[in-house]
Amino acid sequence: MSNEIVQFHNDFNTVPLRGFNEREKRIVMALLHQVKNKDVEVVQIDFQTLRSLTGWDNTSAKSENSTQKFVTYLEKLSKKIMTLQGTLRSDNGLRVVTFNLFPTFIIDGEKTNTLQVRINSDFKYLTNLFDMFTAFELEDYNRMKTSYGQELYRLLKQYRTTGFYRVKIEEFRHLLSVPTSYSNAEMDRKVFSKTTVADLTNAFPNFKIKQERGTGRGRPIVGYTFTFDKEKINQYEIDRKKEEQIAQFWKSDEPEPMPSAVAQTEYQNPELRKQKEETDKHSAGFGDLLKGWFKK
Repeated sequence: MSNEIVQFHNDFNTVPLRGFNEREKRIVMALLHQVKNKDVEVVQIDFQTLRSLTGWDNTSAKSENSTQKFVTYLEKLSKKIMTLQGTLRSDNGLRVVTFNLFPTFIIDGEKTNTLQVRINSDFKYLTNLFDMFTAFELEDYNRMKTSYGQELYRLLKQYRTTGFYRVKIEEFRHLLSVPTSYSNAEMDRKVFSKTTVADLTNAFPNFKIKQERGTGRGRPIVGYTFTFDKEKINQYEIDRKKEEQIAQFWKSDEPEPMPSAVAQTEYQNPELRKQKEETDKHSAGFGDLLKGWFKK
């Protein structure tokens, strides 16, 4: 698997993949890759290609690699995907559209060893004729080890040419299907886990998270701002002129706090921060030693 580009309209980022584990999300992204720019035609994917695109053989026990078990798994997953619904809502909330992206699955493990799938014709714009789109390499997505990391990765890739994503806490919880019962401490431990932050730091150069804090007792978190190095234009050899127009809305590389926030604090996972402080302590000592040499 090399340079397999997943690409879809930004509206798909409003569809939370609730209840999908890491491997199931990899398969959903592989399907989006396969149906890209195929209009509404039925797309046929052989089992071997699907296994390769999702890293199936690397993440499954040998006992799960038989055709029968793969067919059983795909049948169960296809039913799950068919219940996956997205919602598009106007700003005033008076216009609402609910949709299912994949209405048809045909699994053949007897003759062709293939999966056939097609896009809902009413929403083919999500995978065809992009104007505002999200794009990333499937292999990079598959490197995310946590479910929250996968969701954050695709959200941040929507802003790959701006290097800036800001979201209110309520929308953030919805997009990542974060339970409303999670406290800030649980958010740190489960959503922004050590593994998730490390994976995103590897994927996005100069990656930082800032907590947007409001007024009131304890100065509650009202949102998050994510910043990282912008990607080069035309990295995937795609016309991004319209996306560049969107980028003009962001006037500063160091955005001001949210209107409802009174302060920003840069987020750091406690475990990673402790490791960084320890590293910096030793690095500072070594740097001082070098400065002494240079003075000589």
